[in-house]
Amino acid sequence: MDRDLINRFAAGADKPRLGIAGLTRADCTARPGPGEWSIQELVVHLADSDAVAINRMKWVIAEESPALVAMDENRWAKNLFADEQSLEDAALLFEFNRRQMVRIMNKLPAPAMDRAGMHSERGRVTLRDLIVTYTDHLEHHMTFLHAKRERLGKPLG
Repeated sequence: MDRDLINRFAAGADKPRLGIAGLTRADCTARPGPGEWSIQELVVHLADSDAVAINRMKWVIAEESPALVAMDENRWAKNLFADEQSLEDAALLFEFNRRQMVRIMNKLPAPAMDRAGMHSERGRVTLRDLIVTYTDHLEHHMTFLHAKRERLGKPLG
């Protein structure tokens, strides 16, 4: 089992929660750039996309070559009212979902990393691919969150 990869995935669990610490509702709904989303929408997106990712991981672990359906992140943000959800709950959901998935990952035998599903846009995707993708996905969006905080004059230490 790739412990380093699992540890990298696990290490991100509290990043959204820590990333919003000390911000007001006005800070979180502002649009200081970079990107079009507010911090609120960005964190809800992270919670939604990680929930989808973890669901995909579970399908890949539990089933034989499951279908993995793509999502349109902008439609999710708009049609699921990302700007009106609880920011704190979204950050906690992200954290709890990651922590629970890591418990599962730590029980898996090494060959499980090569189990795969068929993604509707990317084709064959292994468990390892999913873990790498969503570890990198978090880091990508946290870069935006940090930049937004900087522009609000509230950088993280």
